[in-house]
Amino acid sequence: MARVFFISKNNVCDAWLSAIGQVLYNGDDIKTEYDKPEDPPSKDATVLIEITEPLNNPIMRKDKILKIKSKHGNSYEVYGCLADTYLIGSIQSGYIEEIMKGVNDHYLWDSEFSFPYSYHDRLYNYSPYALEDSSYKNYELNIVENADVSKQKKLFKANKIQKIADSTVWKVYGHEFNLDKSIKKQFGKDKIPIEIIDFPRINQIEYIINKLKESPYSRRAQAITWRPLVDPYHDDPPCLQRLFMRIKDEKLIMQTTWRSRDLFRAWEANVNGMIRIQKYVADQLGIEMGHYLDFSNSLHIYGSNFPEVKIY
Repeated sequence: MARVFFISKNNVCDAWLSAIGQVLYNGDDIKTEYDKPEDPPSKDATVLIEITEPLNNPIMRKDKILKIKSKHGNSYEVYGCLADTYLIGSIQSGYIEEIMKGVNDHYLWDSEFSFPYSYHDRLYNYSPYALEDSSYKNYELNIVENADVSKQKKLFKANKIQKIADSTVWKVYGHEFNLDKSIKKQFGKDKIPIEIIDFPRINQIEYIINKLKESPYSRRAQAITWRPLVDPYHDDPPCLQRLFMRIKDEKLIMQTTWRSRDLFRAWEANVNGMIRIQKYVADQLGIEMGHYLDFSNSLHIYGSNFPEVKIY
């Protein structure tokens, strides 16, 4: 059985240090796809972490809140441990702007091999497939068969399929197809290469805000990152899978799900990005932040990092 831990702390730093101890000393020994032959196995566990006050205990220096300046000229309060050089380095290199502003989204098409995704693009500009994905995976989209359309009772109920004169007509977003004739012949093609389709883009964070304004108790205020058509074929697919938000006791709670997570080098930076999304949504709703809940299927420390970790 996989080792499973639950950690609840009132700030990011204490949560991270507790998770480091649990995973390092009590986690499973598991090799990874990134290991060199000489690397020891990683330490790994399934971990649920609750941070009851996400904005509590920002990094301080000489009794003053320390603000870290990014390369984009912005300064940020940082939540976590000052000794976490990976956290500080991430903020300095523009991680917050990457998450909140999409400053690196252009690398999705400007880079030749690296940067297969960005969380900003997936959350604020989601589509099931994008042009850059065609370098990894291609599909041909089949034109629907007449028989499959004709048996759709929901389409009849919605008046998308109607009897007009002697014909059965399928109305498709400003177009009409006669179901008594071949749809493929009317359309002029049997198949379409997926990469020529410009799929609709969805701002999922905007959706969450509007949904919670409409229904604060909704269980549908969520955002996803995964593209099943292409992510399984990437060498570096997204670790973050889903955000879930809800209002309880007039506070916005946020829960995140991660398939895989580097606890030592990435967790605190990730959390700083996530709680800023939570703060942004809470501000748009005019309410306070509640707890932040962070679930990782695989929260791990790479064996190659053990010497660094034990310094802490």
